[in-house]
Amino acid sequence: MKKVLILGAGGQIAQFAEAELADKTDLTLFLRHPEALKAPVGHVITGDVFDHDQLVAAMTGQDIIYSNLGPQPMAKMAQAVIEAAEQAGVQRLIWVATVGIYREEPADHIADAEAVYGSTDDPTSYFGDERVGADLIDGSSLTATIIRPNTLTNSNDIEPVIVDGRHDTVSGQPISRRTVAHFISDLILNDDQYQNDSIAISAQ
Repeated sequence: MKKVLILGAGGQIAQFAEAELADKTDLTLFLRHPEALKAPVGHVITGDVFDHDQLVAAMTGQDIIYSNLGPQPMAKMAQAVIEAAEQAGVQRLIWVATVGIYREEPADHIADAEAVYGSTDDPTSYFGDERVGADLIDGSSLTATIIRPNTLTNSNDIEPVIVDGRHDTVSGQPISRRTVAHFISDLILNDDQYQNDSIAISAQ
């Protein structure tokens, strides 16, 4: 059974994924506030991603890491994850960022998005910090998939998904957290997909 470490395991998307993966994988949940878990599954570690030794210990022996960390400081967290994964000898990483970090949204949306989230060229802004984090992951030795969900909704539906590549204009619609979790769960179970790639996912 595949051993999976989930970082930021208390997040909404992560918990949807945990429910799907509970009987299919050997899960380790790493988070600062275990009381956030509605239905803990697997092995729970109360930890801080910036505690290098603790993170290395959690990663050691895992087959795949799914990072649900965020929202900030993503660049600092990315560096911590890379260093720990390399030391622990874990190669496969799924990293969740956000749509817009490559200015890949439709042209009429970019200005509005950057008015809220800042420029991707400003590492102190939300978009800029997310972009630096993604670039660090992309440039690391890890076999990574960077997933950039479209605007998130709370729909309980699992929706058909559109996948756009790194250089594509995002073509779909806002996507439910449950759909993102389902996509990630499927990728964890079939992790030969989208290796060393950055993909945007949206609802059709």
